[in-house]
Amino acid sequence: MAMIATLAQIFFILAFLLLLGGALIAASDAGVRRAFRIALHRRVARLRAPRYAIVGDSLAAQCDWRPLRRRPFDVLRLCLGGATLKDIGAQIVEARMMCARCFIIDGGLNDLLFDAAPLAQIDHDFRALLRRLPEDARGVLMLAPHVTDAAQAPRIDEINALMRALAEARGLAVVDLAPQLSQDGARRPEMTDDGLHFSPLAAKLWVRAARERLLRDGLA
Repeated sequence: MAMIATLAQIFFILAFLLLLGGALIAASDAGVRRAFRIALHRRVARLRAPRYAIVGDSLAAQCDWRPLRRRPFDVLRLCLGGATLKDIGAQIVEARMMCARCFIIDGGLNDLLFDAAPLAQIDHDFRALLRRLPEDARGVLMLAPHVTDAAQAPRIDEINALMRALAEARGLAVVDLAPQLSQDGARRPEMTDDGLHFSPLAAKLWVRAARERLLRDGLA
């Protein structure tokens, strides 16, 4: 009976996948596609949890995380353009509901550059973000990269130092790609398309660095 119930669940998920596939083809809005994708992950999570949850802002959202995947639905992508640290904390809560235990996290630039958040606010919001992680969570914090405007480098370095210390105290690994992405506090021209977001090359380096750190820590 248990096997029949499991087969029925698998059949239901496959049927749901076919329906969603047709809907995704018809849907041109990125927000609609994201909502469908997450809804499908919720269904699959009833049988097995995602291997990784990607939470963060547009930097993570524009990356292709398929190199982390061993099986379909291994990688739960909740990252979203414009997300602040508070928003990313909410993404973590959503990932917890699907039993995610390994996280790749980025964030902080939207708070700093667009919300002009003071360091004390970033400290408060990042601590709150970390509290939302499961007690047994593992994972990687990707530090905020420099942007084309080198004048922003001291502030970016300041929040990175803060987040690194808090993340390491929480038991997370930390990856800093500044040496590869930046020079003298400014993003290298080949590493950005608009001064803030990643070029295709930078996005590949970002994913590769995250994967290598996961491998080193026995999480991949």
